[in-house]
Amino acid sequence: MPIDRRDFLKAALACGGLSLGRAWAWQGGGEDTGRLLVIFLRGGLDGLFAFSPVADPQLALLRPTLTRAVLAQGVPLGDSGFAAHPSCTALAELFQAGELAFSPCAGTIDQSRSHFQAQDIFELGTGRTRGPSGFMSRAASELGEKHDAISFTSGIPLAFQGAAMPEIAPLESSSFNLPSGRLLEALRQAHAGEPTGEALEQAIATEATVASALADGSMERSAGRGAAAVSRFARMARNMARVLRHNPRLRLAFVDVAGFDTHADQEDLLARALASLGEGVVALRQELGASEWRKTRVLVCSEFGRTVRENGTGGTDHGHGGLLLLAGGAVRGGRMLSGFDGLGTAHLQEGRDLPVLLDWRDALSSTMQDCFNLSDTALDRIFPDRPRQRLES
Repeated sequence: MPIDRRDFLKAALACGGLSLGRAWAWQGGGEDTGRLLVIFLRGGLDGLFAFSPVADPQLALLRPTLTRAVLAQGVPLGDSGFAAHPSCTALAELFQAGELAFSPCAGTIDQSRSHFQAQDIFELGTGRTRGPSGFMSRAASELGEKHDAISFTSGIPLAFQGAAMPEIAPLESSSFNLPSGRLLEALRQAHAGEPTGEALEQAIATEATVASALADGSMERSAGRGAAAVSRFARMARNMARVLRHNPRLRLAFVDVAGFDTHADQEDLLARALASLGEGVVALRQELGASEWRKTRVLVCSEFGRTVRENGTGGTDHGHGGLLLLAGGAVRGGRMLSGFDGLGTAHLQEGRDLPVLLDWRDALSSTMQDCFNLSDTALDRIFPDRPRQRLES
């Protein structure tokens, strides 16, 4: 009895992510078209921490603690007036290479500041909180049988709910599951003095930091909805790239990662998370190779941004407009997308949040059109009632 392709995919992944590659690539060359990978950051990324408007005099006044590193050591992002936090050096280098663009004020129409409602509105892609299908499923239906879709998640995310079901390829669980006691000490001794030992110590430190944040309320576990921890994203990204490179029919992909709900002690937590994110995007570029990277567009987004003003515990609270990143070999990068009106109170949503100047539906539809040459009619079926702001990527 022949094995089902989806079962084979799951079995191959379960046998160890680092061994993925040609051994299980299935038949079918696919057409020489683009590819879209959506990376969804659950928890509400503070985009102003990652890419900061250092030219705005209000920034240091509103964020006297959270801006110290970027003002002292930030990486300028061209003539945009923004600089990347030192933890985002990898992303800044992609920007400088012309392979990454950003929008500081992107998001959905949701103003509830609820993780779950904002995530649902994003994944449904209709501007509503309920519906029978997600935008990725509708996009897969429009692409038809010539192209396949894959979700690097433990289950089918809301974005892929609907008639067109993706391949499911879980790469990581949401927990670290590091050993403890004598076994952990034995592992430390075995890897002492080796590069793997340094990586092990980093994982232990990250686990401890995240566990502390969950315990004291600095971070909400439920906001991640079971997504993999961002600290493991670089390894996940390498495995995803191998899967995509050896399976050219896979043209639509989705992955979510957690660890961005930073209500307190944000400097350390978010710097670690952003470093992992940047390392992962660079790993995608390296593992895909030059040819596949030129076909690929990577869109990074979160359900909302954070408050412009830092709170009293060294963190930020749920906001509105947030950061969009668009990377890829064919992306016209090195620039800021959409607009930014500054941090003056008159330009803020309810006097506290960045506004949404670029709707995610427009960002996604423009990127899909560039990737797959979809018609406006098809895009209207994927994103009904989208504002129709064209994003040149």
